[in-house]
Amino acid sequence: MTDWIERVTITTSHVDLPADLEPWHPSRPHAALAADVRWWAGSPLSIGLFGRLALDQVAYRPVAAAVDSTGRFRENFADRGVRSLTYAMLLLFADEQDRRRDTDELKRLHRDVRGTGSGEFTDTRFSALDPQLWKWIAVSGLNIFYRSYTAIHPDLDPEQQEVVYQTLRRLHSGLELPSGQAKLPDTLADMFEYYEGVAAELLEDNVFLQYAGDSLAALPVPTRVLPRPVRSLVRPVWKLVIPIALRPTRVCGDALAHPKMQELLAVDRTWRDRLEYRIYLAGVQFAWRYLPRRLVLDPLVYNRYRYERLRDGYRSIQLESFAA
Repeated sequence: MTDWIERVTITTSHVDLPADLEPWHPSRPHAALAADVRWWAGSPLSIGLFGRLALDQVAYRPVAAAVDSTGRFRENFADRGVRSLTYAMLLLFADEQDRRRDTDELKRLHRDVRGTGSGEFTDTRFSALDPQLWKWIAVSGLNIFYRSYTAIHPDLDPEQQEVVYQTLRRLHSGLELPSGQAKLPDTLADMFEYYEGVAAELLEDNVFLQYAGDSLAALPVPTRVLPRPVRSLVRPVWKLVIPIALRPTRVCGDALAHPKMQELLAVDRTWRDRLEYRIYLAGVQFAWRYLPRRLVLDPLVYNRYRYERLRDGYRSIQLESFAA
């Protein structure tokens, strides 16, 4: 693993670079590491195995009240996951014009998500565009990629860990609201401090958190990606296969969850859980390091990956000057 880190890490002399230059630009320090982090955010391996970490979002009571009120999770929990995953790929890897349009549309759709909860949440008011609530969801999403990437690369030094965070912060910057309260933390240390503060003061058990945790272990047949005839065909075996297929997600998510979330979800990791986690982690490390990118990237992301490599190849044969 150390050899790999040395291979992907680029160090350059300190030069004046544009402040808005992407962390993965070749002229930036640690550009190759930043590029690898960027593509990791576009891999089903990241959200697929570690997406359970997002349960911390609904441990924040106003978030739980909001998503419970909309009913979108209870309609079909798997469909909600598919929508979240596909939107994340659009946010992170679509063309700039499309990213802006989709992000603006996301914010527009959330304007109407406000009010007072029902059932257990009748005492809870919420607004999806509340800067504090919005910031927590954005940091939670970023945290999934940060925690999972550093888990499969445990030898990163503090400087490299900061590169990982800054890369993910740049990718998620489109989610920021104009309010200063909704800005993503400036540094990794700031993110840790913010997360710890929310975990200590605001995360708590609620009925929707427990419902979401249970649902992630027994997802229904998704309707958004499977046509009706296929759904009818797979439904008889779905309930038998899906708990086995989702076992790695539960093991990996529980292993990396914050202690507060482990407490709220009553996580009690056994020796078997720890052994499974090491096996799954080794499998992900192998897959990410050795498998072709077309096998480990989302289709839209792989399209971006191929485009940028073809673009760079074409640029490499151009002249630096037309002067004689």
